[in-house]
Amino acid sequence: MKLKYTFVAEIMPSKIGKGGAYVVFPYDLKKEFGVGRLKVNATFDGVFYAGSIVNMGLKDSAGNICYILGIKKDIQQKIWKVDCLK
Repeated sequence: MKLKYTFVAEIMPSKIGKGGAYVVFPYDLKKEFGVGRLKVNATFDGVFYAGSIVNMGLKDSAGNICYILGIKKDIQQKIWKVDCLK
């Protein structure tokens, strides 16, 4: 069974620079799927991406683990989101 999650998220710039960006997946992977990394098919403003939602050590203000989905530079360019991260 394939599940579909739809959500709106702010694109965050990577703290290490170099044009990286990500969105926070607004659910707890451990609770939802029993895993810490999940392969997904995603779309960003209609642009397809196959990747993984992962834990990169980020936490929210309450100290909860944040799971993220990276946005490749070519996808940022296709959806015209590059300038907003500078």
